[in-house]
Amino acid sequence: MATFSITIVNQSFRASSNYELDSVGDANREAIKGALQIGVDEVSNGKPFFAAEVKIEQHEDVVSRFVVSIGASPLQ
Repeated sequence: MATFSITIVNQSFRASSNYELDSVGDANREAIKGALQIGVDEVSNGKPFFAAEVKIEQHEDVVSRFVVSIGASPLQ
């Protein structure tokens, strides 16, 4: 197992945690899951759109970096 630092940041908050995971793929899945959980909370509390930068580091090297977004719009 390796230690990965996962950081989720946007204009209104920053969250960072360390995880012991088997691979970069597992770290990517954990990071996406965390960002989507935050996004669901934001959107369900009235924000129409959520986006955040997600960064995964291992030994201070960036191994993945991407954007996760979620939005909701009423159907007319």
